[in-house]
Amino acid sequence: MRWDALFEDLQSQWESLQDRARESEIAERTRIDQQSVTLAGRLRASTGAHVRTLQADGDMVTGVVGFTGADWVCLRSGPQDVILAVGWCRSWEGLHRATAPPPTSVGDRLSLASALRGLSRDRALVTATLAAGQPSTAVRGRIERVGRDFVDLTPVHPGELRPDRRPGGTTTVPMAACLRISSPAR
Repeated sequence: MRWDALFEDLQSQWESLQDRARESEIAERTRIDQQSVTLAGRLRASTGAHVRTLQADGDMVTGVVGFTGADWVCLRSGPQDVILAVGWCRSWEGLHRATAPPPTSVGDRLSLASALRGLSRDRALVTATLAAGQPSTAVRGRIERVGRDFVDLTPVHPGELRPDRRPGGTTTVPMAACLRISSPAR
């Protein structure tokens, strides 16, 4: 009888060691998997979720995640669509814990310039909020041209429907300076 108890105790210890080793291996694999998760993947997985982000100028932007691209995300924020340059977002609240697989469609790989070309094509009235210290600076107008790393905005003054096309009226903005670009929701 004593031998049976001894072997049962040894068997129990062995099973306990195996369980701990298995749990340790699972935890290590989970840490390795988490290492490959990107913010872009979490944003893609959060499509349709209501999120909030703190921008570099201190403003909070809230909305529902719509389209995402390589370096930008579009939030539906009330009556506006807000395109955010992800690099200027300092923190996020409300993102899903899951991650989406790497982008497979062309749309997921589109740059900020691609998104702005769509607004230019639609002749949308936009407000570009620029990273120019505290408080941030806003330029309102229509996107006339989108280059590789810049955007030309022609101002539209309050009460006017058409852009101001006088010489010197166009503002050229480096894309790297754009915190967000807002336009009426489409």
